[in-house]
Amino acid sequence: MPRLRILTDVSELEGLVPAWRRLLGRAVHAEPVRTPVWLLAWWRQFGESDGRELRAVAVEDRGELVGLVPLAIRSATHRRAIPVRRVELLGTGENEADEVASDYVGALAASGKQNDVARVVADAIVDGSLGEWDELRLPAMSCEDPFVPRLAEALRGRGLAAPVTRSGEAYFVSLPRTWSTYLRELGSSRRYVVTRSLRELDRWAGKGGWELRSAVTTADLDEGRRVLHDLHAERWSPAGRRGAFASARFKRFHDEVMPRLLAGEDGASLDLLWLTVRGQPIAASYSVVFANKVYFYQSARCLDVPKTVRPGIAMHALAIQRSIEAGRREYDFLQGTSRYKRDLAQGSRSLVTLRAVAPHLRARAVEVARRLTERAVAQVRGLRRHARRAAPEARAGQETPE
Repeated sequence: MPRLRILTDVSELEGLVPAWRRLLGRAVHAEPVRTPVWLLAWWRQFGESDGRELRAVAVEDRGELVGLVPLAIRSATHRRAIPVRRVELLGTGENEADEVASDYVGALAASGKQNDVARVVADAIVDGSLGEWDELRLPAMSCEDPFVPRLAEALRGRGLAAPVTRSGEAYFVSLPRTWSTYLRELGSSRRYVVTRSLRELDRWAGKGGWELRSAVTTADLDEGRRVLHDLHAERWSPAGRRGAFASARFKRFHDEVMPRLLAGEDGASLDLLWLTVRGQPIAASYSVVFANKVYFYQSARCLDVPKTVRPGIAMHALAIQRSIEAGRREYDFLQGTSRYKRDLAQGSRSLVTLRAVAPHLRARAVEVARRLTERAVAQVRGLRRHARRAAPEARAGQETPE
């Protein structure tokens, strides 16, 4: 019979690491953002300091960990106005300026134990074992994770509405055996984008040539990280925007995670690349490799290049080619609909959010207020769109004074 434990102190979660790592090897759907390296580093930056209370749900059967749902509960506000006690997944809910963007977060459940884990976790959520809450919100999960519909169904079986809605799209490449096959599968127009980018890079690099470097040693990591930070700041500063690494907490998180990925902890590894021309870095790419799959996380590029040169596209093309040669199975661009992702990818998968409202009066009142607020916001946005469409017509119809 499965046994439930609610972990409320991070030391308990840290003590679970050996069993957690064994579960990663048995889980039906494991991801790098569900590993101890990623989530414990995230908690150190965004946990108790942001008012979160740990509520990780551990499910054990015959002394072995068969399920882990890394949850937290905190007081938040919807639209900065409506107070709500929210249950969330670790790795989510940061302020936008600090957001780590942990795509594919979720539970770990051993093969053959998913229904048992879903049932036990749903009981804990509904019966108050986690504490008082108003809203359960579990975002950024993969539509391919079979545990998501199981948990939603288990919650519905206990009287809660638990919709699973699409909240994003992640583009990816199912890597073939050869680079030529990848190019052929792109189709003519997108293949031209890739081949021209590489051709223009070759032409610009000239006799001095270009070099794709990677972090293998700690010294390499220091250099590659510096290149990534510098190029990222260069990319966004002219637009008057803060790059992601301008956030101290975002930077501290990755300063902890990257060396541990380089060391191969939790079965994950670091793929930090930077492209140089005549010794000068022009692009960088930061990815995580897990279960023979490449998860592209962050990139940066130089702005001071000829207009015909597209260092970002060239960087990705070389990274994909390198991944094919290494025998990787997939190159995932993660969430986002940027044009370059659509051009280079072959398919996409949805990210989904599971949401539920607690079965008590306060939670229902909060939900009514939330819906009314969302309706008002939608109406205001509609009026603004209408005004923007009408403005050119109004200006065109105005008479010019003599």
